[in-house]
Amino acid sequence: MIDVSGSANFRGERPQLKLIGHAAVDNVAYKNLPLSQCRLEFSWDGERTWLRDIRIRHPTGDLRAEVFEAPNEFRLNIDGPLAPSEVRPFLPPEIQEFLGEWECPRPPVIQLAIRGKDRHPESWQGDGNIALDRTRFRGQWMNNATSKVHFADGAVTYENFHITRDEGVGTGTFTYDFAKHEVRVSNIKANVRPAEVSFWIDPDLPKNVAPYKFHQPPTITANGVYQFHGGTGTRLEINLDAPSGMDYVFLGKTLPFHKIAGRLLFTDDHLQIVDLKGGLFAGSVRGSADISLAHGDPRYQAKLAVDGVDFPRLTDLYYNYKTAHGQLSGTYDFTGFGDDSRAMQGSGKMNVANGDVFAIPVFGPLSGILNLVVPGAGYSIARNATADFTVQKGIIHTENFEVAGKLFSMLGSGDIYFMDDKLDFDVRIDPKGPGILLAPVYKLFEYKGEGSLKNPDWHPKRF
Repeated sequence: MIDVSGSANFRGERPQLKLIGHAAVDNVAYKNLPLSQCRLEFSWDGERTWLRDIRIRHPTGDLRAEVFEAPNEFRLNIDGPLAPSEVRPFLPPEIQEFLGEWECPRPPVIQLAIRGKDRHPESWQGDGNIALDRTRFRGQWMNNATSKVHFADGAVTYENFHITRDEGVGTGTFTYDFAKHEVRVSNIKANVRPAEVSFWIDPDLPKNVAPYKFHQPPTITANGVYQFHGGTGTRLEINLDAPSGMDYVFLGKTLPFHKIAGRLLFTDDHLQIVDLKGGLFAGSVRGSADISLAHGDPRYQAKLAVDGVDFPRLTDLYYNYKTAHGQLSGTYDFTGFGDDSRAMQGSGKMNVANGDVFAIPVFGPLSGILNLVVPGAGYSIARNATADFTVQKGIIHTENFEVAGKLFSMLGSGDIYFMDDKLDFDVRIDPKGPGILLAPVYKLFEYKGEGSLKNPDWHPKRF
C-alpha cells in the first residue's frame, strides 16, 4: 500500500514537484533479500529524496533505517540486526568476499551512519558500532565482540574492539584495507591462542606460528602492517610473554621451555626473533633468529646462549641416557634449511660444570683406562668439560675438548656424528701430581674412540 500527496508548480522554467507519503509493502524481495514487511515515510522534491522511519522485517530481525539523497550527497543510517550475508549483494566484490568469511548464527547488531557523494558504495564513508554474539571468522570462533566501526576509501577499521574467546580476551584496533591489500593493527593486547587467531590477519600466517606450541595462551601485544596478495610492505611487531612456557621441536626432539618471552618482527618474507629469553631444564636460554618465510626457501640463521641448563635432562632427551649431574652453558651461532638437520652448520663454545663426564656413555670406558694409567684417577669425578666446536653435515667437530679432574686432565679432538650414532675421536690423558713423572711417555696415554656413541670402542692410538 502506498499513500501519496503532493503539489506542483509549473510557473518557472522547470516544473517544481513535491511529494510526501508513506508506504507499506509485504512479502517482497530486493536483490534476492526477502522482506516480509517494509514500512516507511518518504518525501521528494525533484532533486532530493528522503526516506525516514524505515522499518524492515527481514529473515534475521527488524531493522530501522533512514536514507537521504541529493545532488552530490548521500546519507544512510542503519540500526538493528543485520547478517553479513544479507548485505553482501549491495557491496563491491572484494568486500563481498570478505563478508563471506563470517559465520554468524545470530546476526550482529549494527548502528551505522553512512555518508557519500551518491548511492554507489565506492564513495561511501561510515561510522558506527557493532556487537556480535558467538561468531566464526575464517573458521575461528569468538564468543562475543564489540567495536566502533569506521570505513572509507576501501578500508574498514574496527576501533577499540573487545573480543572474548574461551581462553581469553583481545582488545585494540585493526583495519582491513582492501584497496592496499593490507591489515593494520595498533595497540593490540590479547591472551589468546596465536595459531588460531592469526587466521584473522591472513590465512597464510598460521603456518608460520604453528611450530610454537604454547602450554597456555601467551600475552601478546602487536602493532604494525601485514600485507597480503603479494604486497612487500609488511612490518608487524609482536611482543610475546608466555610464563607457562611452550614446546618447540629442535633437531627432531621437543624442547619443553617452562617459560618464554621475545619480540617477533614480521617483514617481507622474513621473521626476526629478537630479545628471546626463556627457561629450559632449570637453566636459561637467550637468543635471536632470522627466518625466511619465502615460498620454497626455509633458510634461517640463529644465535643461542644457554646457562645452567640441566645436562642430564638434555642428554636424556637427545640420546636417551642420563649423566649423574651437571650444568651446561655455552653459545651456538648457526644456519640451517628448514627441518633438514644435516643442513645445519655453525660454531660455538660449551662448558659442562659440576658434572661427571665419565657418566656419559661415549666417555665412560675411559674411566677404566684412566685408572690403569693413574691408579685411583678412574674414580675421580671429571667435573668440568670445555670445548670449542663446529657443526656441519651432521658432524660436531672439536680441536680442543678438555676435561679436568683432580688427578688428571684429558685433551681431545675429533668428530661426533650425531646424526649417524658414531664417533671418530682422539684423546690424550695427562696425569697430575705424582703421575706427572710419566710425562715423557705421555704418548702411551693417547687413545682413539670409534664405533657407536652409546657403545664406543676405545683403544690405544697406533703410532
